[in-house]
Amino acid sequence: MDKSITYKRSNIQLIGLFTAPFFALSIYFLLPETYQNSEGQIVQFFHAGKVTAATGVWMTEAIPVYATALLPIALLPATGAASVKQACAPYGHELIFLFMGAFILALSMQRWELHKRIAFFVLRSAL
Repeated sequence: MDKSITYKRSNIQLIGLFTAPFFALSIYFLLPETYQNSEGQIVQFFHAGKVTAATGVWMTEAIPVYATALLPIALLPATGAASVKQACAPYGHELIFLFMGAFILALSMQRWELHKRIAFFVLRSAL
């Protein structure tokens, strides 16, 4: 029984997959260093704000939505816009990621039937 997940992309998703990084970089470089708010004050637009705006543009559905949702965790620390702890804070407590990692490992073990191999090894060594 093959449980592999196949993901078929539409043509629009393929276009988004290759053009989204270009548009994200364009947004980053086209945003001004300063802007005038509604009260007429000059406000500086920091690097972190520009990276966040560019990340928002990059978040298309060209890749599965669960991978898209985790994009800020990878991009914000990589660009220096936020620390890993700051980027992960909106997602939940640190223990949530510990459990999520364990669940991912468990699913991969199940996918490759490693759980059966371990059980057979334990049974074989007990005899």
